[in-house]
Amino acid sequence: MRIEIANYIARWKTGQVWVLSLFIGILFTGNALAQSGKITGTLLDADTKEPLIGATVGIKGTTKGAITDVDGNYLMLNVAPGTYVLEARYIGYATVVVQDVIVRTDLTTNQDFELSLESFEGEEVVVVAERQAVIKDITSSEARVSSDEIAKLPVQELTDVIQLQAGVNVGNDGGIHIRGGRTTEVSYVVDGIRVTDDYDGSNGLRLENESIQELQVISGSFNAEHGQALSGVVNVVTKAGNNNFEASFRGWGGGYLATNESQLYDGIGTDLASFNPTRMYNYTASVSGPIIRDKLTFFATARKFQNEGWLN
Repeated sequence: MRIEIANYIARWKTGQVWVLSLFIGILFTGNALAQSGKITGTLLDADTKEPLIGATVGIKGTTKGAITDVDGNYLMLNVAPGTYVLEARYIGYATVVVQDVIVRTDLTTNQDFELSLESFEGEEVVVVAERQAVIKDITSSEARVSSDEIAKLPVQELTDVIQLQAGVNVGNDGGIHIRGGRTTEVSYVVDGIRVTDDYDGSNGLRLENESIQELQVISGSFNAEHGQALSGVVNVVTKAGNNNFEASFRGWGGGYLATNESQLYDGIGTDLASFNPTRMYNYTASVSGPIIRDKLTFFATARKFQNEGWLN
């Protein structure tokens, strides 16, 4: 079971926004509260194509793994969305490592292995997983964006990522419209918990892009679990810490510069000497790591945004 506690602190004063999000994950054996996917597949002898019984498949860098049954099949449940490296081992066979295995929320990733007899002790075969052209267990119209893809996008807010998806529009008031529906017809879900504001139908929880592991926008044929949604669903899975300490920082700054007609823009300079790069800035930082290895981890993000505007 993984329990995630989110503390949200926001302050708006003189154009400043402070946002602090703290996610603490407690990992035990059992079912995870947060949304996850699963990995399944078959281990075969590369020469005879016979199933390998009792072989082990694990995710590198974690304690999660599985053992094959009498048919050579394995199944790993409650795998957080992300990209992983799988490792298959069997006595007398060369270890096979598969890189770039993608796991998506509520979907099954299939990864088969073929192991060859070991010629030299410690021999290892490394391959790269093939990206699925068609995902067979998707039954809805949807778009998914991973944390790696979000990091490459020139966006600052969660809304900026959502409106890039097909069938999504943002109104003048900042509300999300999916397939032309009203803003109150969109359901917002974070880690399996509905966070839609019952007053105006908006997102009731502020999230920073640094905290998102996977974003899913469902625009049609959604499951019965989203019964309160009429036009679409915005489903977010947040990041969690792991056994490695990691940190990141992103920031930018800017200001305002007017034309030679200074009377048109009161308070804004007309030359580079009057340019102030700290008049508008945005800083985002995150840190994660273990507290008790394999049992208790943490993930925290902090953001500061300020825009003094172009008037004195």
